[in-house]
Amino acid sequence: MIDTFPVLSSYRGLITHDFFRFSQSFAEILKKCLPTAQKVYFSNVAGQFTDYPGDKQLPADWVALFEAMRKGGKTVAIHAQSLMLLFAARDGKPVVALVEGADPVFLGKVGEDWLEETRAAAERQFILLKEARVDVQTGLLNLWNLYSLLDSSRQSAGLHLILVELPPKRMSFRYTVRYSQKCATLILNFIQGDSVLHTIGQSTFALVLPNRQREYKSEVESALVAYLKREGCHKVHIGSSCSRAEDRENNMGPRERNLLNEAWTALHHAEKRGPFSFCDYNLLAHPENHPLIPPKGNLVRRLSRLWRQSLVFSLVHFQCKSAVNNAKDIVLPLLDRGVCIATDKDVLVYLDDFDAAAALSWAREVLHLAGDATTGSQVSAGVSSYPCGDFKKTEMLFNCRKALLHASFFDYSTAVIFDSVSLNISGDIYFGDGDLAKAIREFKRGLKIDKENVNLHNSLGVALAMMDRLAPAMMCFENALAIDNQNFMAFYNLGLAEKAQGKKPEAYKYLEKALLHYSDEDGGSSLLDDLKLQMGMLAGDLDKHLQALDFLKAWQTKNEKVQRAGRALYHIGKAHHGTGDNRQAMVELQRALQFNEFDDRAMNLLGIIYFREGEGDEIALALCRKSVELEPGNILYRSNLAEVQLQCGLLIEARENLYRCLKDKKTRAKAQVLLGRSYVREGLPVRAKSWFEKALKQDDVLPEFYEEAKRGVRKV
Repeated sequence: MIDTFPVLSSYRGLITHDFFRFSQSFAEILKKCLPTAQKVYFSNVAGQFTDYPGDKQLPADWVALFEAMRKGGKTVAIHAQSLMLLFAARDGKPVVALVEGADPVFLGKVGEDWLEETRAAAERQFILLKEARVDVQTGLLNLWNLYSLLDSSRQSAGLHLILVELPPKRMSFRYTVRYSQKCATLILNFIQGDSVLHTIGQSTFALVLPNRQREYKSEVESALVAYLKREGCHKVHIGSSCSRAEDRENNMGPRERNLLNEAWTALHHAEKRGPFSFCDYNLLAHPENHPLIPPKGNLVRRLSRLWRQSLVFSLVHFQCKSAVNNAKDIVLPLLDRGVCIATDKDVLVYLDDFDAAAALSWAREVLHLAGDATTGSQVSAGVSSYPCGDFKKTEMLFNCRKALLHASFFDYSTAVIFDSVSLNISGDIYFGDGDLAKAIREFKRGLKIDKENVNLHNSLGVALAMMDRLAPAMMCFENALAIDNQNFMAFYNLGLAEKAQGKKPEAYKYLEKALLHYSDEDGGSSLLDDLKLQMGMLAGDLDKHLQALDFLKAWQTKNEKVQRAGRALYHIGKAHHGTGDNRQAMVELQRALQFNEFDDRAMNLLGIIYFREGEGDEIALALCRKSVELEPGNILYRSNLAEVQLQCGLLIEARENLYRCLKDKKTRAKAQVLLGRSYVREGLPVRAKSWFEKALKQDDVLPEFYEEAKRGVRKV
């Protein structure tokens, strides 16, 4: 049997989406071909012209002409100072280009033959441009298009560039090509809105988004790493950077092209942080803006002289949230004890022989006085005391800063003592930065202070899981349940951990318990959505098809307006097939293939359903054959393909697949029956009987094949 070359060539020619993603370049080509042309609009799938001014209406005769062209009557048409050109799109309805502003004298004299030649020449240039900017393996935009996009965005509001490296487990050409295709589909399922995805080779992708509103926040990167890990990626490394307003104001030059260098640098740092990690270049380049920047050494040295001989002391750090006022002006006149050290805007107070409770009480008194003295003072205090856990004296000042971050979660001025919650917050900040090693250190130190903190157990478990340390991660989740046996996050995390290890029944049981104990305070609707999606997919894998439909349909209804809704289509089709509703299964699986043309699961299942329902053996053969081309190592696909090949009279090809299926216990009995069937059709009853008898000796032969084997033996 001849294997198919794994790089597909199905991206040749124009599709409807090309006229959207290359609209600017295609328009420039048409303007060069047609003298004095000013504006070019392309029709979309719905038959509307994208970017056409909303206050302008197409004339009635234009609408009629447009419909006539779409139905195949004409390829060019002229009207007043405008013309329409029709271009074929191999995936659906043809696309029409509306060209406005052409010279009326030129349009009055030009012949349709010349226009048709010009249209055909433009179409050839469209195809050449697409082939130069599209990757042949994945169908995604390539590095050249990324360069063009970055260069053309210098005058825009800026960009957010994310590089995603997904190293494959194996380096064979066949495996890496297929892995890149799967990874591309996963990222496409994740992105929304104006995001543009490129592939730059070696299973590395570039995601271009509009400039993020909140600088130094890595919500997208963090969510993408977690999503790709959950979807089975072996390793995930992400590096990112974004344009900043001050760079544009300072005329720093071609910042957007430099984004690629910055994101590349951040990616290298991410690779050193673990198997599932990310890094933002802006945090590397501007550590002074990080909320957990360590205190200056000279300040620590000044305080060290005070606490050198002390066995018990506390530090209080006063800080003002207001941009108008500062803590130094408000607090200094109110201090009645301790040693004060003032910085630019803040105030530090050293309280010798003060334990945590006494220091906190005093800090609250000062804040109360500050509120009386200054309206809207917005001063908060972070308090740390020694001794505290295994922290050194020199860490007390940093602990004050962590307590202030804890205080920032309150809308009012308050004093907060450094505790395990403060460490949970600082750990979450490091986790959000992609620095998992520091996050784990913070969570562990928090548990030394408070072993009963359920959130810390869960946070530590999640961080360990992201470091691919599943065994200790699961122990953390189990510790959380030992403290709170109804904790939603612990059940949810244990379910995901069991699923990652391939233990689907155990995973489903944990997720069921998570759903039972869910409340809105546990993480919002997005977390509940993901829980239902995970349960729907697991239910289908465990043959709980009615339950799968309940979960998946609910999830799909809520997400039907976003691109990621296509993630559930295969699983919904599979569940319909499991309930015996093959007609609806075919509809859902066809939609799944429209959403992801590389979905080998949907191809194979749809092919076998077509075959069983008598909807077309040739179509079934094509689908099953394509699924095997995509996943040649999947033995179940080969057994289904062989069954269809027998029906189509391809006995030799079927046997080649069936002999491979004999090596696997899952498909051995079916392969033996099908081999017997093949020899019956060839008129070799003795060989047929031998295979039927072998099948009857198997313990796991399916009922329908068992009966066929018995009938075959009797007939012979």
